[in-house]
Amino acid sequence: MIVCSCLAVSSAEIEELVEDGIDTVSAVGAACGAGTDCGSCRTQLAELIAVTRLLARKSCRAPCLAPSDHTAEGPASFG
Repeated sequence: MIVCSCLAVSSAEIEELVEDGIDTVSAVGAACGAGTDCGSCRTQLAELIAVTRLLARKSCRAPCLAPSDHTAEGPASFG
């Protein structure tokens, strides 16, 4: 999906930047130009940044043997 129509910047491009550590609207603008022309997408950029950061925090970083090793509480412990 295109987030910045002026410069044809997609949500996937923004998500990649956030995953690489760029986490403000100004920093995204400096990196790819999104939000720097008319500015109408800046609110959507901020929302996309927040959601991408939140989803990154929720992803599992524990080593697992298989997807079934997970429970609602998180990865299974092997003791």
